[in-house]
Amino acid sequence: MNSSHDSKAITPETKMVDLIRNNLNLLFVLNQFSIPLGFGEKTIQEICEKNGVETQSFITLIQFHGNPGNPDIPKLNSLSANIILKYLKKSHSYFLGYRLPDIRKQFAAALDEGSSRKTILSYFEDYEKEVNDHMGYENKVFFPYIEKLLSGQEQKDYSVKQYEARHNNIEEKLDDLINLIIKYLPTSGNTMRLTDILEDLRLCNRDLNLHTLLEDKILVPKIKQLEKKNPHEEPKASNETEELSEREKDIVRSVAKGLSNKEIADEHFISIHTVITHRRNISRKLSIHSSAGLTVYAILNNLVDIEELRQ
Repeated sequence: MNSSHDSKAITPETKMVDLIRNNLNLLFVLNQFSIPLGFGEKTIQEICEKNGVETQSFITLIQFHGNPGNPDIPKLNSLSANIILKYLKKSHSYFLGYRLPDIRKQFAAALDEGSSRKTILSYFEDYEKEVNDHMGYENKVFFPYIEKLLSGQEQKDYSVKQYEARHNNIEEKLDDLINLIIKYLPTSGNTMRLTDILEDLRLCNRDLNLHTLLEDKILVPKIKQLEKKNPHEEPKASNETEELSEREKDIVRSVAKGLSNKEIADEHFISIHTVITHRRNISRKLSIHSSAGLTVYAILNNLVDIEELRQ
C-alpha cells in the first residue's frame, strides 16, 4: 500500500510501522540509516534512539522522500553537512553495491539470448560504469575534501568549483532506457519480469534524482558558505593532464572519426546533453577545445589508428 501520508503530520511519536506501511518508498531512507525492519509498535523516536540516529534529521529526510515533488528546502537546509555527507556516502554504497547490480542481474535473467539482450545489457552496463565514475570521484575526492574542511583543516588544492565543473546528470540515461524499453520492448523474453524491472528502474531513477538534489541544492551551498568562512587559495592549474575516463576516451574516438554530437549520442546510446557534458569535461581536462585538436590527441595517444581515419 502506498497511500499518501501527510508528511507534515509526522512527529517523533508517529509509529514507524504506520509511516512505512503507508509509503513503502520510504524504505530507501531506512536503508541509508541502516535501520532494520521489525518495528513492532515503537515510535520513530524510539527506533531512532535504538539505532543511534538523530530523530529530527531522520524525519526531515523522510519528509523529503515522502513528498519529492515539493521539497522543503528551508527544512533540508537545517540538516548539518555531516548528516548529509553520511547519508550520501551510504547511498553510494547502496546504489553501487546493491541496487544497480541487482537490476543488471534482473535484465540478464529476463531477456532471451539475441541482439536485443546484448544491446540492453551493454547499455545498462555502460550506465553502471558512468555512475561508478561519478560516485567514485565523489567518494575519493569530493567527500574527503568536505570532511577535511569540516574538521578545520586548511585546503589549498581543491574547491567546490572543481566539483561543479565535472558534475553531470546521471539520471538522464536511465530515463532514456525506460523510454527505450517501453517503446521497443523485445519480442522475446519474460515480459512480466521486464515490466517489473521497469518499476525498479522508475524507483531507482526517482531516488537518484533526490540524491542529486540533496547534493546540488543543499550540500554544495553549505560547502560554499564554509569556504567563505575559511578562505583559501584558489587551486592552481596542474601541469599534469587529468586522466580521461573510459567513457571520455570513447567520446574522443568518436570525435576523431568525424561524428557529430547526435551521431556520437546514437553510437553510445546516450543523450546529446550527455555528449556535450562529456566533451566539456574532456576539454577541461586536456585544454583542447577543437575537434581537430582532439583528433590529433587521439592519434598521438593511440586511441585511434590513423589508417582507420583515412577510410
